[in-house]
Amino acid sequence: MTLEKIIDSSQVFYCVECRKCSSICPVTRVYGEFSPASFVERCLIGFHDEILHSMDIWKCLECGLCESVCPSGVKFLDFMREIRNMAREKGNFGIATHEGVFESIAKLTTKNDIKEGWIDGEIDETSNIAYFVGCLPFFDIIFKELEINAKNIADSTVKLLNKYGVIPSIIYGCCGHDALWTGNKELFNKLMEKNLEILKKKGIEKIIFSCPECYRTFKMDYPEMDIELMHISEFLDKNMKESVKGENEKTYTFHDSCRLGRHLGIYEEPRNVLKKIDVEIKEMEHNREMALCCGTSSWMNCDWKSEEIREKRLEEAKHADVLITTCPKCKIHFKCTLSHKNYNLEIKDFVEVVAERIK
Repeated sequence: MTLEKIIDSSQVFYCVECRKCSSICPVTRVYGEFSPASFVERCLIGFHDEILHSMDIWKCLECGLCESVCPSGVKFLDFMREIRNMAREKGNFGIATHEGVFESIAKLTTKNDIKEGWIDGEIDETSNIAYFVGCLPFFDIIFKELEINAKNIADSTVKLLNKYGVIPSIIYGCCGHDALWTGNKELFNKLMEKNLEILKKKGIEKIIFSCPECYRTFKMDYPEMDIELMHISEFLDKNMKESVKGENEKTYTFHDSCRLGRHLGIYEEPRNVLKKIDVEIKEMEHNREMALCCGTSSWMNCDWKSEEIREKRLEEAKHADVLITTCPKCKIHFKCTLSHKNYNLEIKDFVEVVAERIK
C-alpha cells in the first residue's frame, strides 16, 4: 500500500489538530516526544522518510484511546499499522522485546504443529466447536519466573466449557496478531492461511477464545467466515443460568483489556458473569471505554515508559486485593511489574476466578 492510500484509507486528512488524541494517549503522558496528532501532521506535510525511519512508530500501544475521543473519525490504528508495514520495507524493524523470541515462535508455528495433550479437561478432536488456545503453551516456559500459570487459563476455559455442555476440539498456534501489528504482513498471512486450513479440515462451526487478541484478529482481520466467534465471557454470560454464592474475603477490581474493550466493545459480559458468581467488582477510576492500557503491546515496547504506564494502572487498583484481567498478556505485564515493585496485589485471569467459584 502506498503512503497516499494509507492517508486516504485511514482518513488522517480529516484531522483538525484539536490534540484530544495526544491529551489522552498513555504514551504521550510519559513520553512527550510521541504524539498521535504530530505523527499525522508530519505525514501530511511531507516528512514521510523521517516517519518511516523513526523508532517512535513502535511506541504506539494500539490501545484505541485516541480513536475513542477523535471528533473527526481518524483511523489512527489503521494508519500506524500500515506505516509500520512500510517501515519494515525500509529496514526499520523496531526493537523487539525478549530478543524477538515470539516472532521466532510464530515463524515456527507456520511449519510445525504444537504437540496435543497439553490441556486437562474433556476434549473431542472431532467436535465442530473449537477452543483456540493461541500462544498460551509458550508463556509458562518463557515467563517461568513470573509464575503466569498459563496452563491454568487453558484448563479453566476447557473445564468451564465442559460444565456448560461443550466438549471442544483444540486448535493450538499463533493467530498472527503481533505479526500484523508490527508490520510483518508476510508472516501474518502465513499464520492466517494455516489457521484457515485447520478450520476447514476440522469443519469448525464455532470458535471460543480466552485471548482477546486472538478473538480480535479472527473477527476483524481474517476474511469473513461462516463461523460463530465468541469470547469465553460471552459464552458464559449466555449459558450460565444459575448464581453461585461464595465467600468474599477479598476485594476485586477489573481491568478492561484494550482488545476486548475498545477494539471489540465487550465490557458488560465479563462483569455479568462475575456478578453471577458473587464477585463484587470495585471499579478503578478509569474503566470500560476509558480504561488505561497495561503499557506493552505486540512485544515491541517494553521499557521504562511502559513500566510507568503499568505503575499508574496498578496505583488505580491498590484499593483491591485481586486484579482480574481477561488478557494473558496483561497478566504477564502486570506480574512483571509486581516482581520488582511493592504492590500487595494478586493478578488473576477472568476464567481462573470463575472456575474457582464453579467447582
